[in-house]
Amino acid sequence: MSQATGPTGRFFYGWVIVFVGAMLTFLGTGFYSYSRGVFLPSLAEDLAGGSRFDIAMGFSIAAITSAFVAPFIGSVLDRYSPKIVILIGILLVSLSYCLLAIAENLLQFYLIVGLGMGLGMTCMGNLAWHRTIISWFDHWRGRAIAFGVLGASLAGILMPPLVTRLVEAIGWRGGFVTFAIMVPCLLIPLVILLLKNRPEDIGEVRDGHRYVAQLTAPPTVSAHESRIWHWREMLRLPAFWSIGLMFGAMGCVYSAVMLHLFGHLKDIGLASSDAAIILSATALLAALGKPVIGWMSDFFGARVTIWMALLFQAVALVLLAYADTFSTSLLSGILYGFGLSGMSPLRTFALSVAVGNASFGKANGILRLVELPLVISASPLAGFIFDATGSYQIAFLLLAGLMLVACAGPFLIEAGGARARARRPEGQS
Repeated sequence: MSQATGPTGRFFYGWVIVFVGAMLTFLGTGFYSYSRGVFLPSLAEDLAGGSRFDIAMGFSIAAITSAFVAPFIGSVLDRYSPKIVILIGILLVSLSYCLLAIAENLLQFYLIVGLGMGLGMTCMGNLAWHRTIISWFDHWRGRAIAFGVLGASLAGILMPPLVTRLVEAIGWRGGFVTFAIMVPCLLIPLVILLLKNRPEDIGEVRDGHRYVAQLTAPPTVSAHESRIWHWREMLRLPAFWSIGLMFGAMGCVYSAVMLHLFGHLKDIGLASSDAAIILSATALLAALGKPVIGWMSDFFGARVTIWMALLFQAVALVLLAYADTFSTSLLSGILYGFGLSGMSPLRTFALSVAVGNASFGKANGILRLVELPLVISASPLAGFIFDATGSYQIAFLLLAGLMLVACAGPFLIEAGGARARARRPEGQS
């Protein structure tokens, strides 16, 4: 990074990039993740003869698609324009919602969700805009990522009750038509007008001129930050596999809980409105926890913060396995939501500390393949266990055990954060 020469008092545009990222997660991954559990019972009845396993397989196919295209898209993001990739993703996701509204059988559902949504969400999701934020932030990286992914949690607060009423009023097909209209109309203008790929595109610098002016030495890019990694080197890095284990496990749990929690709560006797409240409470705690997680990762680094996130999720899953009342289920959702708040920001934070900035997109894409076996297994397994036993209890206990196994991961990564930054030579970023 060259020495800043611009004005030092102006608002840092990087926070506008964070706002765009928050809107992408709100209308993109937030809609997709927090509403699919509401759609699950209807999709299962109309397209799969009542089998939740069969519907869950469609979302696992989407994860497979995402994992296999992610390394290519990640390399494109490192070299070219994230804005173009995101716009393509928005169009693909919107088209997929349109096609879902007219799907007539399970094969069509698999093709639309597995291919269309899998590719579209990869292009417009965290892979793309996280890459952009890494280009804009170093000093406030943890907080910037945390505030960016806050949009998904806000969607989780609003979507369950709204989608529940939407499906009751106009059916699941009408719900997908509504999504197909809202996503492009709101996101395309926002991305075209506000998203800037890199600070130098508008005469800015990483972390902003104001921050850089406070340094006693001109900022320079460290060899680690500018290193170009070959994929074979990444696969020889213990931290890379550790991050894959930890966040593959969290992603595995997330996919299963978001898909099956609404159905589970109804199965134990809660009304749809109460189940929606619990989903919203889960998302609310995920939203409130993100600034805390962002601050903790910036100050303490990744290790302690990841352990906390894993343990909160493990305790919540055990409680959820035995919950049979609204109050116990609500407590489980609150604990899980706070643990969940660390998943996306900590993954990006830990990976960026491990490989730096220049090859982050490629590393992020390849990491999807490492995480894939865990991510694709949980939702179908939970659906299979439910179809076989009529309950999700065994599934939730297995997922809690997986969280405890993943607690070994932080021992193999660099902590990062303020303490590690303080050990750098002055001015190095």
